[in-house]
Amino acid sequence: MFARVAIIGVGLIGGSLGMALKRLNLAKEVVGIGRNEAKLRVAQEVGAVDRTTTDLKAVAGTTLVVVATPVSAVVPVLRAIAPYLAAGTVVTDVGSTKVAIVQAAEPIARARGFSFVGGHPMAGSERTGVESADPYLFENAYYILTPTPTTDPEAIAKVRRMATEVG
Repeated sequence: MFARVAIIGVGLIGGSLGMALKRLNLAKEVVGIGRNEAKLRVAQEVGAVDRTTTDLKAVAGTTLVVVATPVSAVVPVLRAIAPYLAAGTVVTDVGSTKVAIVQAAEPIARARGFSFVGGHPMAGSERTGVESADPYLFENAYYILTPTPTTDPEAIAKVRRMATEVG
């Protein structure tokens, strides 16, 4: 489904999504991007990602980027990665609040030629961190998408299919 996926923020949700994408062969490669090299090593050890980096430039050449950071970091991360994204790249997030994120993300995406589809998987655990990641976390969970009238229908279809496939 995706040649290369970058997950920025490989904690419980990002790690679980990476595991699910890999388990279901929905991505040829999953790249974990984060700030803490030790946590990134754990993400690779538990099978959440194929490789890791602390460099946001690693989003270049990806077909899907998932921003799985705390809500307050989503928009700053989008601004930081925008110069490295090719036209046609699909970007989504997993934040629990959507209005401010979508309102800020759409003009960034339009200006740079990538597509943004807001998302929020209604899944989680009382545990945190990639050590608690579970490839089955999304099964039978709602995964809310928040497209707008200007969101690219093809991008919506790709994120919807990913959400459906992971459960």
